[in-house]
Amino acid sequence: MNKIKYLLIVLVAVFIYSCQEDFETPPAPPTYNNVGPVVTNSVDDTTAVLLKENEDVAWDTLAWNAAVLYEGQGLITHYAIQIDEQGNNFASLFEIESSTTSETEIVITVGNLNTKLLANGYGPVQTYDLELRIKAHVHDDLDSVYSNIYPFTVTTYKDVPVPETLFLFGDATTVGWGADTSLTTYKEEGKYTIFTYLENDKQFRFLETQELEGENDFKYNFNSFAVLPDNVDDAGNDDDNNFKFTGATGWYKIEADYLTSTLTIAEHTVGSETYTYDYDNLYIVGDYNDADPFWDAGNAVAMTKVSEGLFTIEKQLKDGAMFKFLGQQSWGDLDWGNIGGDGNIGTLGPKEFNGNITFDGGDKTYEIKVNIKEGTYGLTEIATLPQEIWLVGSVNGWNNYGQYLAALGNNVHAGYQYLDDASEIKILVERSSWDGLWGAGASPGEIADGGGNIVASGLPTYTVPGFYEIKFDLFNGTVVLTPVAIGVIGSAQVGDWSTDTDLTFNTTTKVWEGQVTFFDTGEYKFRANDDWAISFGGTLETIEYNGGNLATPGAGTYDVTLDLSGEEKFSATVVAAK
Repeated sequence: MNKIKYLLIVLVAVFIYSCQEDFETPPAPPTYNNVGPVVTNSVDDTTAVLLKENEDVAWDTLAWNAAVLYEGQGLITHYAIQIDEQGNNFASLFEIESSTTSETEIVITVGNLNTKLLANGYGPVQTYDLELRIKAHVHDDLDSVYSNIYPFTVTTYKDVPVPETLFLFGDATTVGWGADTSLTTYKEEGKYTIFTYLENDKQFRFLETQELEGENDFKYNFNSFAVLPDNVDDAGNDDDNNFKFTGATGWYKIEADYLTSTLTIAEHTVGSETYTYDYDNLYIVGDYNDADPFWDAGNAVAMTKVSEGLFTIEKQLKDGAMFKFLGQQSWGDLDWGNIGGDGNIGTLGPKEFNGNITFDGGDKTYEIKVNIKEGTYGLTEIATLPQEIWLVGSVNGWNNYGQYLAALGNNVHAGYQYLDDASEIKILVERSSWDGLWGAGASPGEIADGGGNIVASGLPTYTVPGFYEIKFDLFNGTVVLTPVAIGVIGSAQVGDWSTDTDLTFNTTTKVWEGQVTFFDTGEYKFRANDDWAISFGGTLETIEYNGGNLATPGAGTYDVTLDLSGEEKFSATVVAAK
């Protein structure tokens, strides 16, 4: 009845609105010969796996001849792509509209189709047998016409953005919940891989960056995958949706594939070896310096085991160095290198998933640290400490030629000066140059390369103005002051080897001086504080720290001096008293 009434209106309205392209245009009489759209570029009926990486790529380009609907009435034909499951007679269809109503072609992208499917109740990472037709219509109250039906099959994907980088953390790992220490995965297209330790009944999650950024921190949680292994579960901790590892504690290959929305966690086996996280021995092999064997697995150099899965070694590395790590002194089933191929990203890969570690070392010495348990390695340059240093400061008028410091071994150096509350000092590493100065460290008593002036009165071992031994330990980064009073002891003087003849410090000449009566025979030395912790001997021209005994100058009284604040060396004089 509705169509008959509408037809009566058309007879009058067609003359008024015949040129108007609008839905409000009255329909043509039902006697018109309407013809549905005819597809000229047929639908690809092969099975298609939709991938996140191809979301902007065309799944199909449909083209058709225009439908004939109420010809001559000036009505605009609208087209829509209708999709439903095969055999459902389009009872639960959804539509993809054409971009403009007059076009007879549409490009359906992978992302568009996948988004429409997920929005209409189809699950991610599922395969569906579907069918498609093109609908042509001019008004909701008038019949539409359709193209033929075309079957096709697609597999959907879970629409989670593929991250630029991906990191792993959690209490199931070795690094805990610190985002800044989270473990770097290896990216290959949309797939991220890491070999590392996981602990049973603990939790983990992935991050896009090594810092916490609010809601994005939970983008790559349990809900970000459609396919999960049987050794993880949802930890059920509110919005975090962390993964709970339910497998046995061990060393696993973890692979997060955001193109197929699949997470896999599995052991890695090569030959007879199933990789784990702790070994008794680890060896380095390769071409990394001129001293060690060249790619000789049988003579690979043993590393030092520090703790469970952790090994270190110090090696000089040349430019173009290449090396890897072995679990045995042979080309066996256990070896580790740079994950994914040659390079130096700091992430370990086992055999069948690694390449050589490559590095330009510049012939410097490095600590090479391998953490199998964590799945990482690192190279840290070992700073070459200066072997000769000098004292500079207010104590010598900031003369950057410097004052002599004795090298005591093990990067420890000692010098001697009168210090008061205003004294400031630093360490010269090159004479007549201010380059590379060492100075105050972060805390009192500490020293550091590039530090500021060391204020003597601020040191924990400073007490009152006086003459001090200043001992610098470059390796441990410390400075220690010891008050010093010098005396002469030995069989060549009255006190023998038990009692010192004390000297006095001359603040003007900055030398220790006094008169000592020597015997005709015997030996003597200088020492500090009536103790053998600090002593001096050798020759008068070159006094040495803890040097050998000095021979008596002969019977008589002598004026004796000891200069411990010279520019070139320590020295002494013994002159017969007048």
